[in-house]
Amino acid sequence: MSEQGTPDLGLEFYETPAAFTKYLFSEVPIRGRAFECCVGDGAILRAAPADTLWFTNDLDARWPADVHKDARDLTLWKAHEFDWTVSNPAFTPAIEIITRALEHSRIGVAMHLRASIHEVLKTGIRRTWMARNTPTGILWLPRFAYQRSKTTGKWTTDSVCACWVIWLADKTAPQFIRYAPEWVIDQLDAETPEYRRRMDALMAGGPRAEEAKATA
Repeated sequence: MSEQGTPDLGLEFYETPAAFTKYLFSEVPIRGRAFECCVGDGAILRAAPADTLWFTNDLDARWPADVHKDARDLTLWKAHEFDWTVSNPAFTPAIEIITRALEHSRIGVAMHLRASIHEVLKTGIRRTWMARNTPTGILWLPRFAYQRSKTTGKWTTDSVCACWVIWLADKTAPQFIRYAPEWVIDQLDAETPEYRRRMDALMAGGPRAEEAKATA
């Protein structure tokens, strides 16, 4: 996803830290064919177990993907079959994308989202959506600076943390809330310098930008 940065890569791009993806796969048994519907630079795929079977999509044709469509497009979901959908969708259309994923994922859906997704709004789709689509589980994550601030150019964390939100098709599955253990924080700290180098290269569009994409 992406909305911060100097300059902006567009289309709400925020790369998912590897530590966050590893935490998800350590807690949730994601098996079968998985769909990354907003694949971006492929960060989730890189950090997931090597034997995961992926099908990928991204609206932005600059990123390598099996297809390039709007993740809200019903024809995209009807044309393929998935056991899981795992993604870090743009926040603005997230509810519409998750709705498609819930309708077309055989086993489950796992989405990396800002914590504010849980806020019940007085108007609009989020007035009742969570009440009608209560998650099976939440994995809470530490705050992280995904990109530089547009206003200051400094690496700054968001005003709220992010989380993995998981929905299982099995309605008898027990609900759970878990919090990132210390190893996730340690791995996040360790990967931050390289993460920032890669993001700076992409933002600057300089000589290392294509290298950053190539290693993504």
